[in-house]
Amino acid sequence: MTFDWHALYDDVKRFGDFGSDAQLAEYLGLTRAQISAWRTGKSDLGTLPKLKILDALGHDSLRPAILSLLPEQNRAELERLHISLAERVSRGMRARVGAHNEAESNRPVQGGNRLLTGASGEEWARIEAHLTPVSMLAGKVLYEPGDPLTLLYLPTTAVICTTRATNGGGHAETAMIGREGLLGVPVLVGADTAACHAVVQSGGVAYRMSAEFAVEELARGGYIRSVFFRYAQVMIAQMAQTALCNRHHSVSQRFCRWLLMTLDRVDMSEFEVTQALIARMIGVRTAKLAEVARQVESTGAIRYGKGRIQVVDRAALEREVCGCYAVIRNESEHLFRF
Repeated sequence: MTFDWHALYDDVKRFGDFGSDAQLAEYLGLTRAQISAWRTGKSDLGTLPKLKILDALGHDSLRPAILSLLPEQNRAELERLHISLAERVSRGMRARVGAHNEAESNRPVQGGNRLLTGASGEEWARIEAHLTPVSMLAGKVLYEPGDPLTLLYLPTTAVICTTRATNGGGHAETAMIGREGLLGVPVLVGADTAACHAVVQSGGVAYRMSAEFAVEELARGGYIRSVFFRYAQVMIAQMAQTALCNRHHSVSQRFCRWLLMTLDRVDMSEFEVTQALIARMIGVRTAKLAEVARQVESTGAIRYGKGRIQVVDRAALEREVCGCYAVIRNESEHLFRF
């Protein structure tokens, strides 16, 4: 039996929500240089990494053989890392199927996105006809700067983040969007191209709406015009406060703000996320992020592992965070008090 190892490697990377070859390489016991050499045809991937890939993709009859081949040094940690990889890919595969089924089989639900909950029966009937539920995998890029803005997204279970490039060549988060909001605010003020990167932070489902229909609804007046413009104000406030936070507050405070904002949108205390994504969101290097995460973990607020964070004491995070979190949250909640 022959395998396309590049395709299988990419499957593990996709289902496991790894942002790069290098992130997955660590789980396979390989270095960046080794992966690069293999990708360019200069070397073979190696027997043990190949077995790990097959096991992660469901060939679990190979598990005993794989574990028997692990070196004695740091054996327990290597076993834990491999089992974690297999479980992570399995969850990703199940989530991909589940999200696809949810998107394909379900009609839009008015309460799925909070911006839609106040529409009258007549308005909802008109809006519903222009909403398409779509599944979103973590890491999927929705917009790049300069892309045409032809679609808006209203998340239900997915979380989307937007980032801007920094002067140093990196990126920093400008906004986080969950079921309380929409991606595509610039359309509301006449823009036709994206100014930010937009990527799916947490996989799930969103409702897709054409920009053309959104503009028609704005011209019509009524509920959509009112709630979308009010949300635009919330988004502007969030972006301004996030910029202030990234400029003036410590990495630890920014990390805690990001965690609390994510918790508000995913409704669970444990979630999968890569170091690289969090570092990108708060504008630091991954090494600095890992250091700060361990510091926060030492307070008892979180449990931090490769690709996974569990919040065990939300109150402790709220004690550590700067005031920016409360400002952003209060601005958002104010939108739904009318």
